[in-house]
Amino acid sequence: MTPEALLDLFLLSPVGLVELNEDGRVEVANLAARRLLSPFTPTGSLEDLVGALNTIAPDLSARVRGFDSPRGVIVDSVELLAPGSQHGVFLSLVKVATGRIVAVATDAAELANARGLVNRLEQRLHAVEGAVREYAIYTIDREGRIDSWSEAAERVHQWPASVVVGQAMTVLLPADHGETYLQDTLALAARNGWCEEEGHRQRQDGTLFWSNTVITALRGASGEARGFSVVTHDQSERRKLEEQARDDASSTTDYLTGVAARRAFFDVAQSEVARARRYGQPLTMLLVDPDHFQDTVKQHGEGFANEWLRAIAWVCRQESRTTDVVGRVGGEAFAVLLPSTELSGGLVLAERIRERMQRHVFAGDYQGARCTLSIGVAEMSEGITGVDELMTTAGTAVERARQAGMNLVVGYDD
Repeated sequence: MTPEALLDLFLLSPVGLVELNEDGRVEVANLAARRLLSPFTPTGSLEDLVGALNTIAPDLSARVRGFDSPRGVIVDSVELLAPGSQHGVFLSLVKVATGRIVAVATDAAELANARGLVNRLEQRLHAVEGAVREYAIYTIDREGRIDSWSEAAERVHQWPASVVVGQAMTVLLPADHGETYLQDTLALAARNGWCEEEGHRQRQDGTLFWSNTVITALRGASGEARGFSVVTHDQSERRKLEEQARDDASSTTDYLTGVAARRAFFDVAQSEVARARRYGQPLTMLLVDPDHFQDTVKQHGEGFANEWLRAIAWVCRQESRTTDVVGRVGGEAFAVLLPSTELSGGLVLAERIRERMQRHVFAGDYQGARCTLSIGVAEMSEGITGVDELMTTAGTAVERARQAGMNLVVGYDD
């Protein structure tokens, strides 16, 4: 800092600053010092500050003369009160070198206001802390290892910090999330700045609870994500009420396969499309269609149709996550909705479903039946604004799979 800048800082400081000689006489004083200290002197002059303050601080002069150390605090925040005043000035004297003393004057009223502000802020902080008691807050590094763990996180997740810190975040996830789930989620948060999801989390004892989780990228000076903050809210009660409401409406479940009926599937899908658009999250749909359905039913008998449809529904549910939605959307067509999942993740799941159906062994009279699936995969994009468009796009991918020979997975990437 230049000498000119230091001088400006001294003169314009809101705190009173005075340089005194060893006799207590003023060498230089800034504007704030003159405003704060002049009312305490009989003549309004600051030339002999220590002497002028003798009537309200009689020991000040003796303390200045009796201070033998080459430097140090002579007086620390002594309060000066003018007659009839409720607020005064806090004065400190500091010896900075032989023959040089600096006086620091602070408006007591402003200090009281500042302390009041601090008290109010502390009260608000306590209120905020109470409001977020149900929100588990913790941080993870770039690889997904937990490196900090709040008391609320311990309460919500029921994992002690001594056990969970240093472990991968996957210890909090159910086994059905798969090996790449965490990496895909962190990549999405790093790319978009944050991501939000709903799904199960796992406590230390293995029990699950439904949660809403927001993951936010913490960026370093270079702009790269150096870690992530995670905020999880236990949504178990809300989820329970929603499930009860769904159970009460029998029309929401397909009577034959037990998966969501067409109307219920579309209702959920509309909500997921809106959520994905609002938070900028990916959303992918699988359209699952059995190959040669009518011919195969004719070959094995009408009773086989129901067995095959139940098997498709069972395979889709077995391979899907708890957050995915499986529905019967046509006579023999099924759809699987994958929240927070990009096209690549949908292709992986679709291939698992296709392979498992191809290896499926039917019971009883249908042991010899071998059935395959053609699956189209589509991800929501700028040109897809609703469920109908998403399903139509997935249907186009199914047709391409059929034209290519069936028993295939095709993703729509036009």
